[in-house]
Amino acid sequence: MVREYKTIREIKERGEAAVGKMIKELVTQENVDKWFANPRNKGWLGNAVEKDWFGLANNSRPEADFNKLGVELKCAGLKFFKKENSWGAKERLVLNIFDFNEEYKRDFQNSSFLKKSVLVELMLYKYNPVIYYQFDGKEYPIYPDFLMTHSILFNLKDLPDDDWAIIENDWNIIMDMIRQGRAEDISEGMTQYLGAVTKGSKTAENQTTQPFSDKKAHRRAFSLRPTYMKEITKRIVKGELKSSLTYVSYRNDYPELHKKIDAKQIGTQEHIIKDLSELKHKPFEQIILNQFKPFYNMNKEVLAEKFGVRIKKKNDKASSRLIAQKMFNLKGDLEETDEFKKAGIAVKTITVNSNQRNKASENRLTTEGFKLESDVSFINDISKLDWEDTRVYDYLSTTKFLLVVYEETPEGEIFRGAKFWYMPENELMGTVKETWEIIKQTLINGVELTFKLASNKKGYIIENNLPSQVSGPQILHIRPSAKESDYFESKNSDRLPSPANWNYRPEDMKDILTDNYMVKQALWLNKNYMYQQVKEFFE
Repeated sequence: MVREYKTIREIKERGEAAVGKMIKELVTQENVDKWFANPRNKGWLGNAVEKDWFGLANNSRPEADFNKLGVELKCAGLKFFKKENSWGAKERLVLNIFDFNEEYKRDFQNSSFLKKSVLVELMLYKYNPVIYYQFDGKEYPIYPDFLMTHSILFNLKDLPDDDWAIIENDWNIIMDMIRQGRAEDISEGMTQYLGAVTKGSKTAENQTTQPFSDKKAHRRAFSLRPTYMKEITKRIVKGELKSSLTYVSYRNDYPELHKKIDAKQIGTQEHIIKDLSELKHKPFEQIILNQFKPFYNMNKEVLAEKFGVRIKKKNDKASSRLIAQKMFNLKGDLEETDEFKKAGIAVKTITVNSNQRNKASENRLTTEGFKLESDVSFINDISKLDWEDTRVYDYLSTTKFLLVVYEETPEGEIFRGAKFWYMPENELMGTVKETWEIIKQTLINGVELTFKLASNKKGYIIENNLPSQVSGPQILHIRPSAKESDYFESKNSDRLPSPANWNYRPEDMKDILTDNYMVKQALWLNKNYMYQQVKEFFE
């Protein structure tokens, strides 16, 4: 039976009553059974909580879930991030599907996502799988067993003014793509906080028309991007961000409160943009890049002296980042600023040796590859997952990179410039996916390992048939990432999903060159591919 809510307070208190309960305690047994019958259904948890706990009819209407009160209901999972020792959202918060043919006609204040999602009853649960459910040859975390841990009224209007300025900037970037007739080229990587994520599978039924092109584009929904939601929810978990008390009807809902509370969220992290008025006239990216321009074509040693940075003679990777930090007069790292953390912008230094100028453009290389993962599990990260469920796809599809570009010359390293870059969707779903599928199938079929005598410390090398940097223009490749190349169970190896197929392995070495283990691997972007992303600085 559909439940009626007369005040926002009722919604808030109903949400708070769910905290401390497992999902299966909030929903009917019928809905729990539905999950076990189809654990692939990613919308199950939200729909079940909406229907069974809040008593709302599941729908895809353009208006808010609690329509008369203007409140949207959302559920989000919290994941533990070891590096930061904190819980935070594990993925983006999807808001509403929008119509390319109508949205561009609006202004930001009347945008569809503000109309539907300005006030959200946000329910957070801990994504903390202990055991897995085996279904159709795959493992699934058991969602009914997850614990609901937080419930807050999340008012987008309580966000800091600088966040709002960037969100408006993002909305305008998406609208400009539609007006250019390029809705099919929209990517989450092109914006900072507000994204436009694809909805549904990559099939014809999820393609729709756009106003300024005959090409069809994939349906999209506005979303708060993964890294932005991660930072917001970290503050909820820490108790720094509580339920909003600035919505219009709060005086009626909470007569015991006698004064309005200013709930604007002021972060403690360093800001890279000091003057918010700049965002009214220039895109976020342009403001950042303009800060670099006075230093283009300067020698790194001159820059280091100017900013008081010491350049180490060996393994010098930190000084380039430190110099970039000093260009912005920051106390901390660029990646640790409020804007970069929330936008998930990764800073990468790209270096090209001047001798590459003697080669044809398509054959030029950067000095180093572009590492994506510290290591990947052959079983958990590759053989048991589909491409779009992998960490590497999630990283490449949601991360924007600030590439800081240097050239190695006989006169020393020269700072050539900086640019923002993200991997286009067509490459992610094309060449990169194809290479990943080859890696996956090779491992499932049994990787081929070939023993060869060599004049190194061990006296031999082991070659494999996984896609390498020299395998062709595949963009992505895989190579060893451990200190020692172990082929037995150790901290330097990973278990294979299928036994390896050995060539020329000595009989007396089967104990250390086993069938079931292989040295840990990492995924990299190729040197020639990365050169193509920065070639404008050299051609």
